[in-house]
Amino acid sequence: MIILLATTTFFNPSASADIKSDYKAYVMAPLTKITNWSDFSKQLATLKSNGVYALTTDVWWGDVEKNGNNQFDWSYYRQYAQVVRESGLKWVPIISTHQCGGNVGDDCNIPVPNWVWNLASEDVLTHESETGYVNKETVSPWATNVISTQYNELYSSFAQNFSDYKDIIVKIYLSGGPAGELRFPSYVSGDGWSYPSRGKLQAYTETAKTDFRNNMQAKYGTISSLNAAWNTNLSSFSQVNPPSDGDNFFTSGAAYNSQYGKDFMNWYQSVLTKHLSLISSKAHQNFDSTFGVPIGAKIAGLHWKMNDPYMPHSTEYSAGYHDYAKILDQFKASNLHLTFTCLEMDNSQAYTSPYYSAPKSLVTQIANLATQRGIVLNGENALAISSSDASYSETRYRNTAQHLFNEGFSGFTLLRLANVVNANGTKTAEMDRFRDILILQPIKVDFIVKNAPTASGDTVYVTGNRWEMGMWDNADGDKIKLTWNSTYQDWRGSAYIAANRYYEFKAVVAGSNNVVKSWEPGSNNVWNTPSTNSSYTVQW
Repeated sequence: MIILLATTTFFNPSASADIKSDYKAYVMAPLTKITNWSDFSKQLATLKSNGVYALTTDVWWGDVEKNGNNQFDWSYYRQYAQVVRESGLKWVPIISTHQCGGNVGDDCNIPVPNWVWNLASEDVLTHESETGYVNKETVSPWATNVISTQYNELYSSFAQNFSDYKDIIVKIYLSGGPAGELRFPSYVSGDGWSYPSRGKLQAYTETAKTDFRNNMQAKYGTISSLNAAWNTNLSSFSQVNPPSDGDNFFTSGAAYNSQYGKDFMNWYQSVLTKHLSLISSKAHQNFDSTFGVPIGAKIAGLHWKMNDPYMPHSTEYSAGYHDYAKILDQFKASNLHLTFTCLEMDNSQAYTSPYYSAPKSLVTQIANLATQRGIVLNGENALAISSSDASYSETRYRNTAQHLFNEGFSGFTLLRLANVVNANGTKTAEMDRFRDILILQPIKVDFIVKNAPTASGDTVYVTGNRWEMGMWDNADGDKIKLTWNSTYQDWRGSAYIAANRYYEFKAVVAGSNNVVKSWEPGSNNVWNTPSTNSSYTVQW
């Protein structure tokens, strides 16, 4: 079958599949607090024995500083860190300044500390949507003075109290907004949202409106200049407002085509990037000298409404994602690692009403932008992978692997512990699937292909049965690309694949037009890989 399909196969001439040499697999801890430390230790031992590198954990602001401003209690998380250390795992704390509860998958209720809401007016501290709904999942990014002071104190206290655990802390993540993601709380059930509606714009407090007006005055200088650009007849900047009808803003095309729409969306997104700049600067000031580890943040995979013919990308726009390139420019400027979600999903509803959901395309877009900027990229699944149907689960892991090993991801975090390890520490059925496909130890393999029937302009590739080898002739897979070695008169190339895994693969010749010309004859090469770096020679 492979040979029959080969005549229509095109290979990407500039890319080569493999596992990033620094690739690691992580598992996300439960949202709720641990009550049985003995069982938790057993769970972590199972993760460790199955090759998981580190545990990621929400460290809730609403728990550690709930008793009052600057009244920190880290005792629970210090015990937590000690149990992680004893397991042999590494630890990735997420400094979670958002509320736990109210988002998809939440099974706890830990609000932002109550005293925070007395530090300024509600208008300054909260979000208000286009419907007038007031949201307290996170402190509003417009509350820069409060955030600057309180987050700095939180980060500083964490550094002081966990400096003696720097041997296990390998990365620190920052919560940039609701659910720990850099975005506005646009889609919440309390505001009447249900999937797959777009969500609501969040720029309707007086504080937000004033910021928009000031931004526009700074850009245009005079109201007459603004009127000329917007084709309006406003008499003062006090009449500048966010969209009065969110749905019409998108369906009319104003969000995409009018100067007003472009100005609004650019400003709206800039609130998020300025927020990211602020919290990352505080994090680097407090964490770099103590821990010396990477700092990261997360962007949400908002994949629905992407192809909606009436309001394309409206879910992303409503959450503050107008121009991903500029958001990732801020990640680069702030020296942050990036985590992105929804790697397990496919594009099966890309043109199906009312979903218009294209997560696969979105992940690839973000990965390409991150790679162009040299940003270290980590992935997550958006929804729990747990099914009595093994083939369904395996497709989710394989969808994930396609992105991880063809698009330059350095790690993957599985959401969540309970899906791969039972409460008593025994593994679930998902663990073996997860381990086989995604918990991989990269080894460097030097591939050599001798006597390949090539002509001038041809290239030789190796491709096989797993995504880190390109998944045979799959159009979405990058193959392992070799180059001609004039000294040895053969084709050679190196790639990182997985240790201790079963591979089937073949060499293939592609012409200068990147169309396959011939496959290595005979049976597939079969190899159970070793645990250390190695080489493999194919005799065509």
